Amino acid sequence: MRDQAHENLVELLRRFMDEPTAQATQEDIQAGERWLGAYPAPAPDARLLMVLKAQMAASARRRHHLTRLVHASLAAAAVILLALVGLFAPRTANQAPLSVASMLPAAIWDSDDMTADDLDLAYFSSQIGQIEAQMQALAGEDGEVGTGAPEELEMELMAIQAEFLKG
Repeated sequence: MRDQAHENLVELLRRFMDEPTAQATQEDIQAGERWLGAYPAPAPDARLLMVLKAQMAASARRRHHLTRLVHASLAAAAVILLALVGLFAPRTANQAPLSVASMLPAAIWDSDDMTADDLDLAYFSSQIGQIEAQMQALAGEDGEVGTGAPEELEMELMAIQAEFLKG
């Protein structure tokens, strides 16, 4: 073992084990390395390595070719499907093509008061007005929050709770 690796191993073993156990483990590891060094693994034959590399390359080429073929087939099928849907989609004779400009009538854009011309906007404007009036009522006349309606609401809730607990 190299000196730096040997020192790192000793330090690591001492962190996790007591001194005698770390020493015994270190000696076992060194004996194992000596044993493995005495009997090196045989090197594979160069022709065998070339055959294995050629087989792996051929397998990778086949897999790559198959993948490209599948992707190309899926793309062609998608194009054909979209073309068929576009050609044979049911259409009505009086159906006007949808355009962004037809979503909102031109009269609304020409008007000075959009809320009066569009019912949805008029509804939402009235709802906002009601919420604004409720907020002002909650604030009270002098602008302080907590005067007026909240106490009345609290009294009503207490009465409802008392009725509920009685019955």
